[in-house]
Amino acid sequence: MKVRKLKKVENIKTRKLWERIFDEDTPEFLAYYYSMKTEDNEIYAVEDGGKIRAMLHLNPYRLQIGDKTADCHYIVAVATDENYRKRGFMAALLKTAVKDMHDMGEPFTFLMPAAEAIYRPHGFRFIYNQNWEMVKGKNKRNQMWDIKKAEKADCAGMAEFANGLLKERYDIYALRDAHYYQRLLEEFGSEHGGMILVKENGTLVGMLGYACPAECEIMEPLFQKGYEEAFLYAVYKVAGDENKSVKCMAYGSEAKPMIMAKILDIPKMFECMEASEWMSLSLMVTDEPGGESLGRYLIEGRKKLTAKEMHAKLRAASIEDVEDNEEPAGVISIGTLTCIVFGYLDIEELALEECVKKELKKLKPLKKVFLNEVV
Repeated sequence: MKVRKLKKVENIKTRKLWERIFDEDTPEFLAYYYSMKTEDNEIYAVEDGGKIRAMLHLNPYRLQIGDKTADCHYIVAVATDENYRKRGFMAALLKTAVKDMHDMGEPFTFLMPAAEAIYRPHGFRFIYNQNWEMVKGKNKRNQMWDIKKAEKADCAGMAEFANGLLKERYDIYALRDAHYYQRLLEEFGSEHGGMILVKENGTLVGMLGYACPAECEIMEPLFQKGYEEAFLYAVYKVAGDENKSVKCMAYGSEAKPMIMAKILDIPKMFECMEASEWMSLSLMVTDEPGGESLGRYLIEGRKKLTAKEMHAKLRAASIEDVEDNEEPAGVISIGTLTCIVFGYLDIEELALEECVKKELKKLKPLKKVFLNEVV
């Protein structure tokens, strides 16, 4: 069994497998995906008999991570043909893709799991709960509001508006540009949806996306504070009925664990972080699955954290190979480190020395996450 990264011209070969595994997706959506998303993504595959039997797609996003930006990949469409399951294909695909992303210096990778149990053994942990709520719109609007469906010419302005709001509110989010929203319009359009913009005196004050493959759903409403009524009127424009409830994602009070991540390049990840005060911590990190050492790092700094690998020779060694005379270090898995970095656990609950926990508590976790990308 061999994992191979497909050439761009071969990407279309995975469509039949997609259609068999993800049969809820419409032909219109797949036409969009295989004409737009495969332009710049990477697809890993396992073949047998000249046919694709398992696949994993890496879709690129430019992320804002703290005060840094980095190119990261979103793992999607992990699938194995029914007759080829239980052979380790998925594990091999993940291992190969994760190694390649690490070698490219990506701080972390992320995915939307079909089930947590599939990815947790491989070091992935939840980092983002997506809120949702059933919302009824209101057919009442301020006469100063201009409501319209977004067009391609609006995309640059939408990106500027979104980046401004997200910078104020979140630690981690996908950076937007005109191309980002052009693709999103195509994606929503493939599911009989689009985007609605709300302007006041010519200035954009809010927007939302929606898709209606069957029932309509609203995706990622972004509105300035004080424009709650404008949001409800935009919901009405989607529903067409004040008495009809619409499921609204990335909004509301109900929360569902949505996105899992795995840290890939530990020094690059810590470059994106700060501490509340000066910290200095020696930390051994082990991989999942298997428990192999990913290295021992000295994490130091305050405004500019560094994570310097202290013993490169230990990367392929087990933690038992650390010599007895070496200074003690905290030992944690890459999954636990991911939870710490993204503020998804209570450090007090960790089975670590008090001196290690004391230093870890100085980290400012990147817990305000906003990742709603679907593909």
